[in-house]
Amino acid sequence: MHPAKTSRPPGERARLRRNHLLEIARNLFIEQGFHQTGIAQIATASGIAVGQMYRDFESKEAIIAAICEADVEAWLEEKALADAVAARDLPAIRGWLERFGTRNQPEDRCRLVAEIIAEAGRNPRVADIYRGVDARVRQSLSAALAALSPEGISAKHVAVVAEYILTFGAGGICRRITHPQQCAEQIDRFVDAAIFNDLEHLLQEASISSAPERASTATQAP
Repeated sequence: MHPAKTSRPPGERARLRRNHLLEIARNLFIEQGFHQTGIAQIATASGIAVGQMYRDFESKEAIIAAICEADVEAWLEEKALADAVAARDLPAIRGWLERFGTRNQPEDRCRLVAEIIAEAGRNPRVADIYRGVDARVRQSLSAALAALSPEGISAKHVAVVAEYILTFGAGGICRRITHPQQCAEQIDRFVDAAIFNDLEHLLQEASISSAPERASTATQAP
């Protein structure tokens, strides 16, 4: 039975209908890509009338935005990280980073991320969605890294380490799609060694490299 036809309260029915539509759209986007998936096809597969779909979401891009929002909210756990940073709970921050760096993601999720990145190069509205997601991810990652950084490290160098991690992560997603069996395990070991096992080293290196900058600033101080 379609979620909207149950005897639940109207607000609950609307929530279930939207979630059902998003799940169907997600699967179609993964299987066929954004260009090959139209609103009419999503309506047919979900059992939701086109008119109702447009009342819930004004466009296909709005559906993409809602999927991204749900995924990012569930994955980033922004409040949990913010609470850990505010309390200086270093074990909790490290736990968040370890989970953040987990690359054993389902192949279909990797394919959806790659599809969004590809579509961002063609569709300005999807590009805006992607940039918004990227900004949230970068902000959370930078906050975690800053909390674990040696004293005196600059925000600029934290940003460099964050970019390093994000670049490795994006590359790992692409490699998982093209080599799901052959090299996924090797990629994980390499990324673990290059990033998370050597995170202290990366942050320490950034701190050392910022020392001349700090010394110059101190020299110029009145």
